[in-house]
Amino acid sequence: MPPRDEAEKKEKKGRPWLTIALLLVILLLSGGYVYYFFFGDSSRSMTAAAPAGNQASVNMQKMSLEPIVVNLADPGLRRYLRAKITLEYSDARLTTELNDKLYRIRDTIISVLRSKKTDDLQNEDALKRELLTAINSQLIAGQVRGLYFEEFIIQ
Repeated sequence: MPPRDEAEKKEKKGRPWLTIALLLVILLLSGGYVYYFFFGDSSRSMTAAAPAGNQASVNMQKMSLEPIVVNLADPGLRRYLRAKITLEYSDARLTTELNDKLYRIRDTIISVLRSKKTDDLQNEDALKRELLTAINSQLIAGQVRGLYFEEFIIQ
């Protein structure tokens, strides 16, 4: 019987190293996943917004607006919103019209944002659609295709 006890002792000694190695591999893989998810490919959020296979998106123009600060319409609360918006469009001729009507576009954006309560700002996609509709109603030479919030702070 002594040989059997020695064999069991050898098996038990080998198992902790196997367990440690397996845990180390799992830890490294999960750490790599977390790193990639939080710090990795930062362009994935921008590419997800662009429609797949759209060749026109290659020649898109953009215009970044100065930050806009507005008081929100929350009754009894003194809250404000600070937003920095970038407009995206495909027609280069629209650049001139946007520059000429920049005061109107900013006023339109301010009017829409000022009418919102904090709860209304939770659905960002609906807000973007509403702003795009309001901005495009001011334009003749073309349409703004995308609206992106570079900064969106509610305080």
